[in-house]
Amino acid sequence: MKTENRIQQECVMAFHNKYPQFRGCLFAVPNGGARSVQEGQLFKQTGVIPGVSDLILLLNGKAWLFELKNEIGKQSAKQIDWQKLMESQGFSYFLIRDKDLFMKLVERIIANYVKI
Repeated sequence: MKTENRIQQECVMAFHNKYPQFRGCLFAVPNGGARSVQEGQLFKQTGVIPGVSDLILLLNGKAWLFELKNEIGKQSAKQIDWQKLMESQGFSYFLIRDKDLFMKLVERIIANYVKI
C-alpha cells in the first residue's frame, strides 16, 4: 500500500510534467509532522491552521483544495471541520486516494476554468 506522501509526490510530479506552465500554482501545505511545543506555538502564532488540505491549486482567480489519503486513510476531525468551512465559502474540496483521480479532476478544472 502506498503512503499518503507517495501519493502526494505522484500527484505533484504528474501535474508538473503535464502542466509545466502552471508550476507554482499547485503547492503543498506542510501542516503535519511532530513538532516541539515551541515549534507548535510558533506555527500557531504565524497562522498555521490545523486541518488545512495537503495541496492547493490556484488558477484563474479560483482555488481547489485536495486532501491526500491512502486507501485506508481517514480525515481527522480538524480536517473535516476545515473542509466544511472551505465548502461553506464556496471552495471545491476533494479527497484524493490516487494520482489518476487527481489528474482527472485537474484536467476537468483546467478544461473548464483555464484557457491554454
